[in-house]
Amino acid sequence: MDHEWAVAFRFPGGRYHANPWGRHVNEGDVEWPPSPWRVLRALMATWFHKGPVIREDLLYGEDGDGQGRLEADQVFDSLVVKLASVLPVYYLPKASRGHTRHYMPGPGHDKSLVFDGFVRLNPEDRVVMAWPGLAFADEERLLLDRILRHMTYLGRTESWVEARLVEWTGIPNCYPIERESVYGSTAEDMEPVAVMAVQSEDQFLAWRDGVREGSRIGGGNTRRGRRGPKIPVTIVEALAVDTSDLEREGWNQPPGSRRVIYLRPYGCFEEKIDNRGGGDEGRGAFHIARFALAGTPLPSRFNAVTVAELFRRALLSRLDKQAPRTITGRDEHQRVLADSHNHAFFLPEDADRDGRVDHLLLYSAEPFTEPLIRVLQSLRKLYTGEQEWRVFLEGLGSRLDQAVAKGMESSLSSLLGPARVWESVTPYLHPWFQKKGGKFGREEQLRKEIRLRGLPEPVLIEWKPFVRVGGRAASVLQFRRFRSKGSSQSQPDRHGGFYHIEFPEPVPGPLAFGYGCHYGLGLFAPVAASWSQPEVQGKSEGTRM
Repeated sequence: MDHEWAVAFRFPGGRYHANPWGRHVNEGDVEWPPSPWRVLRALMATWFHKGPVIREDLLYGEDGDGQGRLEADQVFDSLVVKLASVLPVYYLPKASRGHTRHYMPGPGHDKSLVFDGFVRLNPEDRVVMAWPGLAFADEERLLLDRILRHMTYLGRTESWVEARLVEWTGIPNCYPIERESVYGSTAEDMEPVAVMAVQSEDQFLAWRDGVREGSRIGGGNTRRGRRGPKIPVTIVEALAVDTSDLEREGWNQPPGSRRVIYLRPYGCFEEKIDNRGGGDEGRGAFHIARFALAGTPLPSRFNAVTVAELFRRALLSRLDKQAPRTITGRDEHQRVLADSHNHAFFLPEDADRDGRVDHLLLYSAEPFTEPLIRVLQSLRKLYTGEQEWRVFLEGLGSRLDQAVAKGMESSLSSLLGPARVWESVTPYLHPWFQKKGGKFGREEQLRKEIRLRGLPEPVLIEWKPFVRVGGRAASVLQFRRFRSKGSSQSQPDRHGGFYHIEFPEPVPGPLAFGYGCHYGLGLFAPVAASWSQPEVQGKSEGTRM
């Protein structure tokens, strides 16, 4: 195929809410596919809201004259102009229509019946959107990737979305009618539907010149004697116009927009979809799942290992006999796996640095099985005999290895990196016994573990006396450093230590080493991430290579 990069949208809530342009909400219709106009407006909104974070991530510095910000904005404008220059094609997964109806209270105790239509689709399936023949410069591709990773919804706010830039060479099943000869289907075979697209820069400038010329001929005023509406100067400005301004200026269609007839499959909406999924286009193997944790109080980071064990037990209880070795860490004969680090890590995360575990990260080098994915989607709470916390699946990560290999590091979690500098979040406890005379201590064992994981040899490892938890210095003794079944296990180190590691090049996470590393002990976080930046303090006793 002639396209390489595409945007894959996944809707974790299984719903896409978007009212088509020009249709009343009570008609119950839904925009399908997501229109180019809506997607570019969503990119722009994300850029406006998350621009400072994205600029910092891409090292667009803010010097005295704002040159870094100017360069980033220029790259964004160039990206938008490119995306507007080509009509995209789509791959639409199986979906069905649905709606809710409720009475909206109004003045004087009046109630209006309101319909809310939506597209229902499998939360694991992807909507793929590709721009045939469009080539991105490296800085444009990186910027688009970062913006997509910060996009949280598409359409109405109920339409939670996970958007990623992916390589895609599949065959679209929805495309502009002008490309029907390319894909071999005609309007007789496909269902035509009007979709709001974006004018190319040339089309917009020609339209703008025409409107201005008409305004001069008409004297610059409307028939009611007031001046005509303001006209944006560029297509980027047109996309940035606020909806309230469009209504106030009296536009019946946004400047820079155009209606295009797309062809989509007849019967693209089924009465019922299969929630078990089925390997649709754009869907990859899952290696990461991140959950948000809710409850009062949230568990302390000092008890990270306890929370991680609770998380694992909750999954095992729901999987029962379907528990894969990814979760059990044992083969069919109940023997511990030889390559013990390919199975899952149950990692607690304190994303807001308040000293409380607010997220849970499940990571496995082996892909998740279908039964495990279904259990992850159905997990709702963790509880002990005294406390209960609600858990919410925020997202599943796909093809992490490929993404990292291409420099498209994941932003699913603050624990993933990649980064060159990593620092302790929980105590590192060496996994092997020390030799006589204190040889083969923690630092040596940590270096050995790093080599065994296939990571580059660190240029610096420093010991640190404490980390900060919730703004306060905390020593290793304040952390729980034992598993609940620790009495039956060999635990060479019962004290632990904190460390600062510098690699010669950025490495991807998550990184956890030593005893109990699959349960949150020996956990490290990238320095670039907000959690670990100020974490470790103290004097250095390490050596630089």
